[in-house]
Amino acid sequence: MRPASSMTSRLWRGCIVFAVLAIGSGALIYAGIRYQNAAISDEVQNIHPLEVTALEIQADFANAQAALGAYILTREPQFLHFYRGSRSELKITLSQARDHTRGQLRRDVVAQQREVATWFTFADQVQVLPAGDPQIAVISLRSYPSAAAFGLANKGMLAQLRAQSKLAIDNAHQVLTRAVAGSASLAVLAVLLALLAASGTIRGITRPLRSLTSTVQRLSAGDNAARAELTGSSEARDVALAVNMLADESDRLREQEAVTNRLRAMARETGLRIREHLHADDVIREARVVLEGNLDADVVYLHLIHDGKMGPPEGHEHDWLLPDDFLDSLPPGMFLMLEQLLRNQACQVVQDMPGPDGDSLRPEVRDALRQAGIVSHLLVPFGVGSELLGMIVADRLQAGQPWTAAEIDAVQSIAADLGRGLHHARLYEEGNRLVAELKSIDRAKSDFVATVSHELRTPLTSIRGYIEMLLDRDLGELGAEQERTLETVDRNAARLQDLIEDLLTLSAIEAGTFTTVTKPANLLDIIGRAGEEVQPAVLSKGLSLTTPGPADALIVNGDAGQLMRVLINLLSNAVKFTPLGGHVEVTAVAVGGRAVVSVTDTGIGIPDADKKDLFTRFFRASNAMKRAIPGTGLGLAIVQSIVAAHGGDLDLQSHEGHGTTITVRLPLAVPGAPPAAVYQGPERRGAAAASGVSS
Repeated sequence: MRPASSMTSRLWRGCIVFAVLAIGSGALIYAGIRYQNAAISDEVQNIHPLEVTALEIQADFANAQAALGAYILTREPQFLHFYRGSRSELKITLSQARDHTRGQLRRDVVAQQREVATWFTFADQVQVLPAGDPQIAVISLRSYPSAAAFGLANKGMLAQLRAQSKLAIDNAHQVLTRAVAGSASLAVLAVLLALLAASGTIRGITRPLRSLTSTVQRLSAGDNAARAELTGSSEARDVALAVNMLADESDRLREQEAVTNRLRAMARETGLRIREHLHADDVIREARVVLEGNLDADVVYLHLIHDGKMGPPEGHEHDWLLPDDFLDSLPPGMFLMLEQLLRNQACQVVQDMPGPDGDSLRPEVRDALRQAGIVSHLLVPFGVGSELLGMIVADRLQAGQPWTAAEIDAVQSIAADLGRGLHHARLYEEGNRLVAELKSIDRAKSDFVATVSHELRTPLTSIRGYIEMLLDRDLGELGAEQERTLETVDRNAARLQDLIEDLLTLSAIEAGTFTTVTKPANLLDIIGRAGEEVQPAVLSKGLSLTTPGPADALIVNGDAGQLMRVLINLLSNAVKFTPLGGHVEVTAVAVGGRAVVSVTDTGIGIPDADKKDLFTRFFRASNAMKRAIPGTGLGLAIVQSIVAAHGGDLDLQSHEGHGTTITVRLPLAVPGAPPAAVYQGPERRGAAAASGVSS
């Protein structure tokens, strides 16, 4: 609207003043929003990544602690390998954090580096110690202050970053609020001046300013869809356009941050899902499904190395973009390039394959990718340590879709988890294979022992029979020297026969064919017969043997032959390990519905370090080995199996140099209850092995 001539000078003055006020209002809003935008950019690009880095440092340290603890408990090499990997990642992350921080943040990072180095010094001491070494607990306690100091420094770093983030956002909000307030004030002043100039000027100028003010207020209140109308004077239009541009830029940054957060969450979730699987095929399938379902790419391929060669894409062996012979034509330097990328934790990104960017690739690779129509290309190798296991390839076929830093970081994170998960899965599968082989070897060993023992029993029985005939003079008279010789042969044949019977018993237990047929048996009678059996050995060593009298019965449901074997084994051991002039005592009482039989000697005792293995097959105490006392180490293992088969348990009390007491507890027979046959199968054997012995 053109004003009347009489109003020209006044309107021109009013227009000039109004223009100045409008431009000032727009400048205030523009500056406030730009300041807010700068604060948001600083949060997204600087502060938030440092917060993520601090959390990664915390997670890497926790992984190292967990892996070292698992290694100390299990001594499994994969846990030590995982511990070293976490340790390496922690050092790299701390170094990167130190390079990107200043002031107090850097001092916090340096403090974390210092405490981590101190803790790893203790960790290096612990991991070389043998299992069960008391120094492990001592060093662990000494390492606690450094771990606690690390946690405080890490928490301090996170608190400072979060405080910086809150301060930046609060300042931006205050500046924007002040800008809006100032802009509104200028707009009101402009309205007053326009009213003095002309009502038409008011209608032409104030309405756009009011609309613009409303838009800015809606934006500051969180209405991100609000946009200013492009009406009124050119100045008002410019300001509205600037507000709209800033609002669009804020939307773009928010969308970018949302995409970044989604990709990071996807990478974390993928890592967790990958680590849930213990089989390599499941790990590969999980990674492929996640990548294909969540990565915005036209094609995603996952290649594995087999026998030193790169294999076709998993799940797409016959439907991928490249020729079937593409992998066979790869140059020899391709693997060196992939290994270098893996060592540097880097990747290969080509944003414009048809353009100059694609010329950086080798001609044989570049030409094949261009012929396939690939525009944007991303290649990320994965492995463990310096060992290359494969690569992830993601391609886009449309122009204008370059790979973003967030997408690249997400794929690299998944590749790192995939390398570790695949390595762990393969170690697990290899362990299962070795266990299966060991079980097969153990079965073959057991079958061999059973066969050989059975084949030895028949000729040995014949030998003992002929020795008995000779000693009985059935084949003629013997001289004194001949009789002593035959008695020596007979004793050694009896020892050999006992060994064969022990081996056959163990073979039956391992094969699940060991059967205990129970019926009422008097333990006092069995103890008496066992005492008579070992009496010659007691007399030959000048020992004294005390057994309970037969006045009262002690009835249990059991296999008398097997219980006899238990008592003979325990008495034989007591006699064998008791020096000349010692004493062996057997007691038997009923306590709480159980028969309690104790065999006590004044022998050499058992070292504390040997007690936990004493009932293991073929294990012999170290002091018995040093004294060259003969034995096979099978007797107590058989005793434990027989007692467990009868529903009983064992207790051992021993002090080196002061004797040993072994106590057997068996359920007493219930009057009127029918006897039962108890089968010692594999489950029963497992229970017997788990029952243990208290010391």
